[in-house]
Amino acid sequence: FFFITAFAMMAIGNAAGAYYINYNLSGSAEELSIFMGLGSIPAFIFMPMIPAIKRMVGKKGMFYIFLITAIIGMAMLYAISVIPALRKHMWMVYMAQFIKSTGVIVATGYMWALVPEVISFGEYTHGRRISGIVNALTGIFYKAGMALGGVVPGLVLAFVDFDKTAATQTPFAEQGILWLVAVIPAILLALAMFIISRYELDDDVIDRINREIESRS
Repeated sequence: FFFITAFAMMAIGNAAGAYYINYNLSGSAEELSIFMGLGSIPAFIFMPMIPAIKRMVGKKGMFYIFLITAIIGMAMLYAISVIPALRKHMWMVYMAQFIKSTGVIVATGYMWALVPEVISFGEYTHGRRISGIVNALTGIFYKAGMALGGVVPGLVLAFVDFDKTAATQTPFAEQGILWLVAVIPAILLALAMFIISRYELDDDVIDRINREIESRS
């Protein structure tokens, strides 16, 4: 379920990025390129820090911190768009995008580390290493999340009467784009936080499970 919400969130947000810059902020192609590029830069900065961060705050703590960071970035993007005095400051948009992307990249990057933990738990519980089943389910959830993320933008844009032939959009259509960029992804991230709060395989449990598996061999 975390995979579904995470990939749906990324698909929706990425699909709406160009609409956001072009119609809500009347940005140029260069500004759009910078905005989209900032979605990847945090990976090179923060991903190498993940082991140290996890040691300091724990697995769940790290998820909470970076999911909240992403929500803060989305809230900033929303606020910048609805406050006229802020819309002309593109550097603020870039900063908000960087903050949002930092949270998204770290949280969704580390979620792949949960896969071998689930596999170990399956072996500990049932005596069989169910790596094939877990990876197959992961692939299904990934595709389900991407499919959901592909459907939602079209439905929202149709609901707000987005006109792809118009150079400017109605305030309601611009609001719909904001839903896609900030509101819906933030809701999905809040749901992801609830889902990860139910995850019981903390580091101590995994260490104990791995020792038990090794002792059986």
